[in-house]
Amino acid sequence: MVVILSLNSCSSAVSVGAFIGNAGTSSKGIKKSFSDTYLKTKVIAKISLLDIKNIANISVNVSRGTILYTGYVISAEKRLLIVKKTWEVEGVKKIINELKIDDDVPLLQRTNDFILRSKINTRLLFKSGINSNNFSVDVVDGEVYIIGLADNINEKTEVERFLSGMTDIKKLITIIEIPKHLEDE
Repeated sequence: MVVILSLNSCSSAVSVGAFIGNAGTSSKGIKKSFSDTYLKTKVIAKISLLDIKNIANISVNVSRGTILYTGYVISAEKRLLIVKKTWEVEGVKKIINELKIDDDVPLLQRTNDFILRSKINTRLLFKSGINSNNFSVDVVDGEVYIIGLADNINEKTEVERFLSGMTDIKKLITIIEIPKHLEDE
């Protein structure tokens, strides 16, 4: 078999390789990770069709069919419309809507949130006893949202304890599940 890759194909192959590597070390495994990524793509495509002033202000995270929305929308009507349209997407099991209503988010706030999210992701990456591939982190106005699937109750507890000890977090919201088959171990 001969494989010829252009520069674009090579970067795509690297991205796919990174996805498979991360998925393989996650509690979800490759199949569920791919399923969540596919579902996220369908959800983003669905809400992209809506008349939303700045869709870049909305973050979508998915874990085992649970959709977590964070960020900002212009009105309560748009917030409700996003949820209504999301339920139309096959595979959605649960929606956690943490969208805030705000028309104008200062650049400084977005920058601070980005920096805090980067700090948290880095700290989780190097924290013993925590598989950072199991979790997605988002920060909105200094409030930290973490969604994912812990390997066991010890990992869930460690994540919550570790993040609760960070003084730069205003509020911590965790949506961390433990698979039924892992709870019995």
